[in-house]
Amino acid sequence: MTDIALQACETYAAAIQAKFHALAAGREEDQLRRPVDELLETIGKANNLTVVAKDESPLEDQLGRPDFAVTVNRLLCGYVELKSPGTSTDPHRFKGHNRKQWERFRHLPNLIYTDGNEWTLFRNGESIRRIRFGDDLTVLGARAIDGKSAVELAALLFDFFQWEPIVPRTARQLAEVLAPLCRMLHDDVLGALNKRSEAMLSVARDWRRYLFPEASDQEFADSYAQTVVFALLLARSDGSDTLLLDEAVRQLTGSNTLLSRALEVLTDSQLADDIGASLGLLQRIIHAVPTGTMSRGRRDPWLHFYEDFLAEYDPRLRKNAGAYYTPVEVVQAQVRLVDELLREKFHKRLGFADGDVATLDPAVGTGTYLLGIVEHAMQRVRDEEGDGAVVGRAESLVKQLYGFEIMVGPYSVAALRLTRMIHDFGAKVPRQGVGICLSNTLESPHEKIPELPLLYKPIGDEHKRARAIKDIQPVLVCIGNPPYDRHAAANEENRMMTGAWVRWGEARDGRDAILNDFIEPVKKAGKGGGLKNLYNLYAYFWRWALWKVFEHEHPGVAPGPGIVTFITASSYLDGDAFLGMREHMRRLCDDIWIIDLGGEGRGTRQDENVFNIQTPVAIAIAVRYGAPDPKTPASVHYCRLEGSRQSKLGKLENVAGFADLSFEDCPAEWRAPFRPQSAAAFFGWPQLTELMPWQSSGAQIKRIWPIGTTTDVLETRWSALLNAADRAAAFKETRDRKITSAVTALETGEKLPPLADLPPDSPAPSIRPYGYRSFDRQWLIADPRLADYPRPALWLSHSNAQLYFASLLTKPLGDGPALTISANIPDMDYFSGRGAKDILPLYRDAAGRHPNLHPALLGLMARAFLPSPSGGGAGGEGKALAEREAASLTPASLPEGEGITPPSAEDIAAYLYAVLAHPGYTARFHQELENRAVHVPVTLERPLFEAACIIGRRLIYLHSYGERLGQGQDWPKGRARCTRAIPSGDLPEAFGYDAATQTLRVGDGAFRPVAPAVWGFEVSGLKVVQSWLGYRMKMRKGKKSSPLDGITPDGWPPEFTSEFLRLLHLLEETLEIYPRQETLLERIVQGPLLLAEKLGPVPKEYRAPPAINESQHLLAL
Repeated sequence: MTDIALQACETYAAAIQAKFHALAAGREEDQLRRPVDELLETIGKANNLTVVAKDESPLEDQLGRPDFAVTVNRLLCGYVELKSPGTSTDPHRFKGHNRKQWERFRHLPNLIYTDGNEWTLFRNGESIRRIRFGDDLTVLGARAIDGKSAVELAALLFDFFQWEPIVPRTARQLAEVLAPLCRMLHDDVLGALNKRSEAMLSVARDWRRYLFPEASDQEFADSYAQTVVFALLLARSDGSDTLLLDEAVRQLTGSNTLLSRALEVLTDSQLADDIGASLGLLQRIIHAVPTGTMSRGRRDPWLHFYEDFLAEYDPRLRKNAGAYYTPVEVVQAQVRLVDELLREKFHKRLGFADGDVATLDPAVGTGTYLLGIVEHAMQRVRDEEGDGAVVGRAESLVKQLYGFEIMVGPYSVAALRLTRMIHDFGAKVPRQGVGICLSNTLESPHEKIPELPLLYKPIGDEHKRARAIKDIQPVLVCIGNPPYDRHAAANEENRMMTGAWVRWGEARDGRDAILNDFIEPVKKAGKGGGLKNLYNLYAYFWRWALWKVFEHEHPGVAPGPGIVTFITASSYLDGDAFLGMREHMRRLCDDIWIIDLGGEGRGTRQDENVFNIQTPVAIAIAVRYGAPDPKTPASVHYCRLEGSRQSKLGKLENVAGFADLSFEDCPAEWRAPFRPQSAAAFFGWPQLTELMPWQSSGAQIKRIWPIGTTTDVLETRWSALLNAADRAAAFKETRDRKITSAVTALETGEKLPPLADLPPDSPAPSIRPYGYRSFDRQWLIADPRLADYPRPALWLSHSNAQLYFASLLTKPLGDGPALTISANIPDMDYFSGRGAKDILPLYRDAAGRHPNLHPALLGLMARAFLPSPSGGGAGGEGKALAEREAASLTPASLPEGEGITPPSAEDIAAYLYAVLAHPGYTARFHQELENRAVHVPVTLERPLFEAACIIGRRLIYLHSYGERLGQGQDWPKGRARCTRAIPSGDLPEAFGYDAATQTLRVGDGAFRPVAPAVWGFEVSGLKVVQSWLGYRMKMRKGKKSSPLDGITPDGWPPEFTSEFLRLLHLLEETLEIYPRQETLLERIVQGPLLLAEKLGPVPKEYRAPPAINESQHLLAL
């Protein structure tokens, strides 16, 4: 063998040398193809093996497949991937494309990487053998070969040829093995479509024609790959030899005709050139799975199998499809509650098992809900009628259970699990199988299905059966966990996945869509700008289920009683985009129960979710007992389960009926939130974004170095940029800003020269104060060449009168105030280190002539404050409170004048700040603020308004460091002092706090007394004092974006000490004012308040930012 190996390797090396000396065209790795192919064949023959290396065509713009698929004695055994000489086969050294490609290939069970000189054998990502020739074959050829290396390579190849599938011991291991091979098959299918393979194009056309008319190539490839994998797996689970496709097809015919015929069509011999290699490896691995692997143990191995499979195959697809395992506690709670309704309200003695309770899961997944129903129903039959009644009841029940599933994998698993469970009860399933169909629930129930050729008849029959269930079969109960995800923007190609018939209707243009019942009320209420949140898969499923159960007139059966229960995202409970949905549900139903499970996993307030997701969820049970009564709103009942995930699931596990949950009644108004009456008032108040209609994101620089704590540092950084050897690297280029970018000045509009053209001694642009974080004023080189998104509208409207409110308007607020303020242009993340469109300027223009307020607000307030004809009004208590608030502040801090007549824009700003800028607001409305919308209680009592204005003006003055609303106000003296100087020689390296002595240490310096409340002052997770200091340490907090970030102040200047003391002093007084704000808020919410409906919709032009050219200002007020 040694001589054969040596001769084979020398021939191989000589061929490589000749290839590279000839300078043949093409990629370097392509020069290895013929020599490697011949080497594999020669070493195979030496071991009495027939080795064939099939040359795999690369896929354009994709990571593709390995270069060779290798068969041994006609069985696929593995793959070989070629790399250009010198690349190395060590994955740790891979970068870029090679790294991404390795992540795809690493799960293959038998894989060789070679660059000609080095060979490595991998098994499931683990390096098994590696050999390297001592010299470069491309230069020395056969002279680089020695006997030892030749024998080692021959042994490596023999090991590769001898591979046998390792039998997975668990369902999870099987999922991890099959997923990458399924992905390879998917890529083969997509590649065949891209290269216009006629055989594959024909199959795709038929798939669309008979099953999913609007499936994209990507969706078809997913369906194709999963169909083949799961068909083979199910055939194997029934004992089939999957190496023989005909036998697998026959085995499936008895249990699932659709999968049997689909496997036959999708593995037709005409497709061998397109999918032969990946299909062959799948056949070998599945053939090695013992027939009992998916049937062993007490725990159903199929239960989690598909989720594990999809997590490995394509996590994105898993997320988009909503394929998340529903905890059994959730399923059982829903089933028990519905069963109670069936028995107590619908007079079905045996609940689900009563014989005429048609139940549908429209997103059946792996069948968890239907199996839960069967288990619960059969236990009730045992308890009430005895074991002997189970078989008959099971056979009756299975005929009343239906499910739709769009993804082939879970469809296959669901049908198998339900069939096996019915068999386990000793019963038989109907001749046509269980009522689970491969179908897109949201497609039209009225579509015409073409006549089918015999080959496709089982597939077409499945489509017809699904359509009949949608159109003809009455359903009493609709139950499940439909997918919830906001999808990509809709277009002609993706309508199947963006609502299909539910959103687009029969005309496919949306005019006759049933979703319009959810949409139109939102538009009429002036909330159309938020409709994007309604375009969510879960909303489509809700609309479909309501139509199916309560509205659709089945032949001979008028719409009547029914139950719909889903667990979905909870945004519909109070979101403005869902007010039409809430109204429609109230019109269709008699009772609606909401079990709010919380589960917000993002942002400032995090709550454990019953799923492994970050979206809050809720169970809803919507019921109608008889004929519709659209003029009487349903009674809505709400409860909230708090605590950890285990706590919530434990509470659900103990739910035997509705009496085990504490429900509160919700308001009866048609569009009111599905929240308790106590919380409903909150949602009737105007939103902050309605009172201040124009919101903007703060400036987004996209690099750190143009922001600094001193002007000197910024001038030094500017000089360093212009003198850098690599100006582009120092600048930190992005998509929107490069040193060659040509932009215009923020305020003058003049064209600025690109940074690349500036001489090294160019003076620094204007350096302006900058609101970096709440209560943290820094400096910014105010040059649009340095900022990706400088927000020109903010700069255009900036003045010494302008002030900027900041909040979290797209994420839930955490602890602390709901508003902070900046007198300077604020950063995008100003509020709490995170941000979006969260900045609300007080004025739309620099002159302050156009307040950023709802156009009806000031007039409504002025009319509300007019004395009543009887001379009554708010009177004594409110007036006394206003006088007390005035007296609580020093005379010098009071604004001049005796009253506020009529309210001004600054008055409104002061009022809003008094009401919202304290933790009492966020604590009081903690649950309501999960909706993310900040609603404002606007008092209609003038004395309360005046009291709030006094507090708000003082706070704005403090929080703007005395730069706004300062007339007649003095800066507080404060208690904290610098008791030990901070050395000026260098920036401190650390800081700390001693609560016992109330001492704050900064490097070697100290400040005291600093109260614990000052030290812990928080704005939605941002610790203000700690954040302020963190940006002034030697190692500045946060990420670095450029070498210029390393240029910091030489030491701690005295201005830092002064500024820090001002921060401590303003926080001291703020904390003293907080209790008065809470008292005031309590008084305000107890009195008459402005309702949002009185304001009316915000005109569109008030939502738009001011025009960049001031002469083209959108508003003429």
